[in-house]
Amino acid sequence: MVTKMVRKLSERTNLGLLAVTVGLFTAMSIAYSHFFTLYNMEVIAMGFVQEAIMALGMTIVIISGGIDLSIGSVLVLSSILVGIFLKADLGVALSIFLTLCISGSIGFANAVMINRLRAHPFIVTLGTMTAVRGFALVITEGHPVTGFPKSFSYFGQGYLFNIPFPVVLFIILAIGFHILLRHTKYFSQVYFIGSNPGAARLCGMNVERFRWMTYIISATLAGTAGIITASQYISANASFGIDAELRVITAVIIGGASLSGGIGSIGRTVLGVIFLAIVANAMVQAGVPTYWDKVAYGSMLVISVVLEQYFRFRRTGIKDNWRDFMLGGN
Repeated sequence: MVTKMVRKLSERTNLGLLAVTVGLFTAMSIAYSHFFTLYNMEVIAMGFVQEAIMALGMTIVIISGGIDLSIGSVLVLSSILVGIFLKADLGVALSIFLTLCISGSIGFANAVMINRLRAHPFIVTLGTMTAVRGFALVITEGHPVTGFPKSFSYFGQGYLFNIPFPVVLFIILAIGFHILLRHTKYFSQVYFIGSNPGAARLCGMNVERFRWMTYIISATLAGTAGIITASQYISANASFGIDAELRVITAVIIGGASLSGGIGSIGRTVLGVIFLAIVANAMVQAGVPTYWDKVAYGSMLVISVVLEQYFRFRRTGIKDNWRDFMLGGN
């Protein structure tokens, strides 16, 4: 019942975002002849594939009523750790496995603090974000990690069926999580938990277990993005992943997920990621200085949150109170 209601509420958002994305894509194709080329399409895809993978995990966390600000730091630590393990001759497979285990453990730590200490996810993951990035700086002393084996480069630079491997991996993950959220009774409970955790407990749902699951998934996907980043550059640096959480959250919210929890979908997040990737490329094509990126992402995030609140008021039948809400009234 909850999932049916969410699908109904998301239809207009899907169409609106799709129309804007197609419109922007068409406008850029007309304005710049080299925009709609195979090379530039690959540039767009590869430029945002790490954020796209992390956005899948962030979607699940936000639907559950949480937030994860630590993903950018997990990305950078993972890129460094996989490099350290590779240089220790542990082999590619074992290095990746150990890195993903450590990444997942950071998500586990976030969930423990949120569940056991009843701390707010924003504060917990903000602290984790700072601590993990600080630890990355400590173990590298601010120096890049280099000397990765050539066989490792496939994960970030290789092709499968003439498609970049990271993009193929993202597509597989997106389809997998879409099926889990939409077509399995167990995982679809995350919508009910995000909408009303108290009622979910009364219905016998293990809210704490779901939080563990969502934060572990989010951190593990951030670790995956870090491994891909290290493979792309054949090096790792503590400066990787700066503001990644801002771009990821912006994509998820633009995709129609609600920070209040209970609303969102993998499909709409993918649309949000595509939209942001096109915007980023459009700014490059138009010669906009890169320091305007933060202004653009921050503005889109604020606008998306305001619009989400507005439509939430309309959906709940209290749109007359929107003016009072904006003016700080009761």
